[in-house]
Amino acid sequence: MTLEYTAVVDSSVLLGYKDGHEGCQDLLYKAIDRDIEIIISPLTISKIWSSPDFDRKSEIGYLGLLEFISIYSCDTNIAINTGHYLREYSNDIKLDLEMASIVSICDISGYPLVTTNPELYQGILERAIDCEEALKQLN
Repeated sequence: MTLEYTAVVDSSVLLGYKDGHEGCQDLLYKAIDRDIEIIISPLTISKIWSSPDFDRKSEIGYLGLLEFISIYSCDTNIAINTGHYLREYSNDIKLDLEMASIVSICDISGYPLVTTNPELYQGILERAIDCEEALKQLN
């Protein structure tokens, strides 16, 4: 089976799915149906699990969703590249560890990033699009 589309997503897409964001839900439903491959950073999982409103119900829901998502391995190249981005953009207060890891994964894999807020990655990553744009590319 050849997948139609592969993309990296950040925590905003998973949180959007939980919060009822239609674009996020439609994108992740395609991953659940195995029409597309969604990749996340291990740090995306950490960011979600560290959220103040995270509870047992959230844990059960996200664990179920993770069955349909690929976790990108954090090898030496990813770790070095993540550190490079953190150092290079250290003056940019919005760049956190998850974002630096995602930029590194996209850089090394060549896959685009899907996020609810592409503007956050402006000037750091060229190929950041929102869920609606990703869904248009599938049609």
